[in-house]
Amino acid sequence: MGEINAMNFTVTYLAYFTPIILTTLVVILVIALRWFTHRERMELIAQGVEPKDQARTEKNHKLALAIGLVLSLVGLALTIGLITLGLGPWLLAGLLPLAIGLAFILVSLILAPAKPKKIKEKEEPKAEVEPITVEKAEEEPILESFRLEDEDEEEQEVI
Repeated sequence: MGEINAMNFTVTYLAYFTPIILTTLVVILVIALRWFTHRERMELIAQGVEPKDQARTEKNHKLALAIGLVLSLVGLALTIGLITLGLGPWLLAGLLPLAIGLAFILVSLILAPAKPKKIKEKEEPKAEVEPITVEKAEEEPILESFRLEDEDEEEQEVI
């Protein structure tokens, strides 16, 4: 009967859902970065290294990454919004912040501190503890193992 123009609905929905999708992606990225940072800190603590040693270099690296992500996403949003007008010089309003944001992200990758190399240490052989088996436990009861040698002498003195 009547044809529905699918293109109009697609552009309309794209305009409504693009900010929601971009915001969701940013939140997922931030959560993932925080999770990896937490795991790295826990590994450093487990190895006995204080995580404060890398704090200053990480701040510069993370600041450049944060600025780059914000600029890139603003530029991407502007580009997507302006592309609905068609191709033209107005797209530069979105493409310039996108390119600058990508440059900041590249700088943050260059400033990223190098991962510390693990030095292989010789492991000392661990003393093996002999497990207690049922047969061994039946041979020597636990209370008998704590019996003092002097008990026999005390009993003789009392008599």
